[in-house]
Amino acid sequence: MASSDINSRHEEFDQTNYSINETFSIPLEPTYIYCGMTYLPLPRNELAIIYTHNNKIILELRQIQDQNFELIHSIELNDISTSIDDFIWCSQRNEFLFTSNGQLLTYNLEQEQVTNTLIIDKEKNKCRIACNSTLIACVDSRTLKLYDLNTLKYLRQKRLDHVCEDIEFDDEYFVSTHTGKLEYLDRTLFSVRRFAIGGTSICRFNKKLWLIADAFDDRLLWQSLDKLLLTISHIHQPKSIVVISNISRIVIQCNDPNRLLIYDPILMNSCK
Repeated sequence: MASSDINSRHEEFDQTNYSINETFSIPLEPTYIYCGMTYLPLPRNELAIIYTHNNKIILELRQIQDQNFELIHSIELNDISTSIDDFIWCSQRNEFLFTSNGQLLTYNLEQEQVTNTLIIDKEKNKCRIACNSTLIACVDSRTLKLYDLNTLKYLRQKRLDHVCEDIEFDDEYFVSTHTGKLEYLDRTLFSVRRFAIGGTSICRFNKKLWLIADAFDDRLLWQSLDKLLLTISHIHQPKSIVVISNISRIVIQCNDPNRLLIYDPILMNSCK
């Protein structure tokens, strides 16, 4: 199936195509400290998970097509001495982007090494990271900073009036969230919409919808630009969330206990 056909099919899905209960779950090692996960789209089509154990930082690559999430490759991140605060896969650079100890690091998966290191916060605050087709966004608790995707040159910043937990953006909107506020910013970083709901991790589902994991209230939220569409409760300690767009699969990494929750479209399940 062509990628355009896959994308158009994915755009047809919304919260009505999913059950409020996960399709299945996968236990993770109970003693590891998981830093989150990100998705490497086609042609790699892999899930990346980072955890720390015995003072080592480990990057795992897993396949995502069946119910096993089999381990493909494991890499010890020897170039990084401090814990990973956040990370994403950047398709435009074909690299991982890490934030750690106030630094932005680019990581080449083929070479298995850090290729660039940039100080983004001299106070070494915990920073979250996101990117679109041209920009990298790094946000600590209250300041959003933008960098050129190709050159890593600092461009501009905006002081936020709330403590930010996570940020996601595309070529039209920035969406930031914290424990009691969801805020949409336009491309100029001007606030265009606010909602009195909170979250600790946010992910773009498709062009119309966002998914928000809320570790404080143990829930998953389906959100559009206009309104909250659905709340799925009783998801204990959701830490990170990704969407596997080619199969419209939602994966949530949870803590206490460590596990992955998988939500598949109901239409896909009925065709098995």
